[in-house]
Amino acid sequence: MKHLATLLTAIAWLVASSRIEAHPADQSEMTVKPAPHELEARFTFNVLTMTKMIVMDANGDGKLAFDELKAAEPALTDYLNKHVKLEVNQKPSAWGSKVRFDYLWPNAAATPPMPEIEYAARYVDVTFTLPVEKLLEDFWIAFEIFEQTGTLQTIRGMFHQNGEVLEVPFSFQEPEYTYDTGFAEDPFVQEAEKKAREHAVKPAETTSQPSWWWLTLPALGLLVLWRSRAARHRRT
Repeated sequence: MKHLATLLTAIAWLVASSRIEAHPADQSEMTVKPAPHELEARFTFNVLTMTKMIVMDANGDGKLAFDELKAAEPALTDYLNKHVKLEVNQKPSAWGSKVRFDYLWPNAAATPPMPEIEYAARYVDVTFTLPVEKLLEDFWIAFEIFEQTGTLQTIRGMFHQNGEVLEVPFSFQEPEYTYDTGFAEDPFVQEAEKKAREHAVKPAETTSQPSWWWLTLPALGLLVLWRSRAARHRRT
């Protein structure tokens, strides 16, 4: 039994090591999907990287329970808004509070408190969906997290649009990138924008046309009064 336990421990360590090699502790990912009036960005961090951004171990016992992960979500949302800079159409913007957290391991909610050795193998998706009022022509993203996460930290950026993928690495040396969507030159997008503008204008025109009708109210009132008096005169 002792040898069996030793063998199982060795197998578990090899599995954990292979996962760490496949997903280095200093590597994160960002997947961006621009649309004409929406910008979606999904950040994938391991828990070790997240603990470098904010305090997550609330009770200081060296382990992280799922309740502690959930409680840290607002702080991490605020951190990313402050440290992952965003400009939309060359104007300062922010990721906002419309965010979804997905914990990427089985039965995450039922996971017992994890020790620090497991942090690097546990990954979390943080997805922001940002509505854009005007046509999304370009956006700029800059990471200011490397002082906390370390200068070896890298972010693999993946920009998905029209079935194509553009890969852009972010690092301490190259922390920013400007992406041009091309929507301003896309004839299909421009036609859709034109139809949307026409649809928005027509109801306004319809409601504004009869705005003079109230001027006829006094004349109508006098006509009704005259007819009622004439009717009484004929009855008498």
